[in-house]
Amino acid sequence: MTRSPVVSYRFPVGQPFDVVGLGLNSIDHLCVVKRHPRLDSKQPLVSYDVQPGGQVPTALVALQRWGLRTAYVGAFGDDAGGELARASLVSEGVDVSATTVRPCVRQQVAVILIDEGSGERSVLWQRVEPLLLRAEELQGQALTAGRVLLMDAVDVPAAIAAARLAKAKGILTVLDTDTPAAGIHELLRLTDVLIVAAEFPAQLTGIGDLRAALRATAKHGPWFVGVTLGPGGALALVHGAVHYVPAFRVPVVDSTGAGDVFHAGSIYGLLQGWPAADTLRYAAAAAALKCGMLGARPGIPTLERARALAGIE
Repeated sequence: MTRSPVVSYRFPVGQPFDVVGLGLNSIDHLCVVKRHPRLDSKQPLVSYDVQPGGQVPTALVALQRWGLRTAYVGAFGDDAGGELARASLVSEGVDVSATTVRPCVRQQVAVILIDEGSGERSVLWQRVEPLLLRAEELQGQALTAGRVLLMDAVDVPAAIAAARLAKAKGILTVLDTDTPAAGIHELLRLTDVLIVAAEFPAQLTGIGDLRAALRATAKHGPWFVGVTLGPGGALALVHGAVHYVPAFRVPVVDSTGAGDVFHAGSIYGLLQGWPAADTLRYAAAAAALKCGMLGARPGIPTLERARALAGIE
């Protein structure tokens, strides 16, 4: 493993927030099962819960709990689910003044099947088009109010517009995406930090070797390209140097939200100016500890607990 220097970035000063997040929020229907179902089968649920979720909102909640100032930009439905999603952020202290509530639109939901034995999950979701922000709703003042802009790529044109505004102000741009959708190359040119699942670099570049795929991905723009490997740990290419951290062995109840918390941990470490290896260890530790409870947010660890597991004083 390459020895890790401090990762420095000249963040803008005087910003009202540390991190602004742009992306979809959802209500998660968490279904714990003995095993993933076969076709044309039935089985009773081991347990069931309904919780607010979403990649970007969950990361913001983690960062807010760790003492940072956060704001969310997005839309909610006007049903009970939308009210729950919005209220959950307000109760955590996440600023929602730049959000909107869509009249006569249902809240986005996800049905998550969680294997009781392993804690691994499968996510079923449906895109609710009216919850995407329109171009005229992308408020430049709100999107550039932080030191960091965290985005998902559910709406690539909106993410591109937001990233362009942020880059013009010297704001660090962080992208959380699942698959290389249309327009991803333009978005990557505006992205500083890309953290994805292990399959993404090969899907983007066509290169099977992971480390070579990371280098090829970095050529599209990001200077920090990280991949989460589940029980295999995490790997990142930071300013051309490869860093690896093994996974932390902890009891696993549910992996829902682990990637979101990993993004939060990486952002936290970058804002602290930690070395790349410390940032990755903290992100991996926080994500691992999250898996000890059902749902995306209940298991988010305290800053002290995550730092202790990561070995960061």
